[in-house]
Amino acid sequence: MVVIAITGVAGVGKTTLAKKLAEITRFKYINILEFAKEKDLIIEYDEAYKTYIVDEDKLIELLSNLIKKDKGDYIIDGNFSHLLPKDLVDLYIVVRTDPNILYKRLKEREYPDYKIFENIWAMNLEIIEDELESEKKDYIVIYMNDEKDLSKNLEEIIKLIRDKQNKQLP
Repeated sequence: MVVIAITGVAGVGKTTLAKKLAEITRFKYINILEFAKEKDLIIEYDEAYKTYIVDEDKLIELLSNLIKKDKGDYIIDGNFSHLLPKDLVDLYIVVRTDPNILYKRLKEREYPDYKIFENIWAMNLEIIEDELESEKKDYIVIYMNDEKDLSKNLEEIIKLIRDKQNKQLP
């Protein structure tokens, strides 16, 4: 069983990376927000911040139970994936991008300016990395600025999976 948790602020390229990695490795793909919606774990929608408020404890509990029960290989994609317990996750990946690129991506998604700057701020202050370090979770940081980065990162991650788990991937 191999579990990869891919996290980062909105717009950095988590989903692009996670879906492509799942396709190459044939691991099961779970988008955390979609999982939360399916399991009715949305507490409310915060109109001011344009974001869903999720029952994080229940989300992590249900997702952890699913992974333990299934014993399959998973790519977990989403902002909360770094909250999964370290005894369940083989590799935490924090995705980052250039702040100017992040600004453009979030602008294209029609994020309000305050939300764009909040995401850039959180990325630059390494909020997620701090949370991982406080829990003593090992992680890598990758940058997703363009398609070239995607290919390079996929190669690096697959090598890490092979090295760490001695698992043969296609």
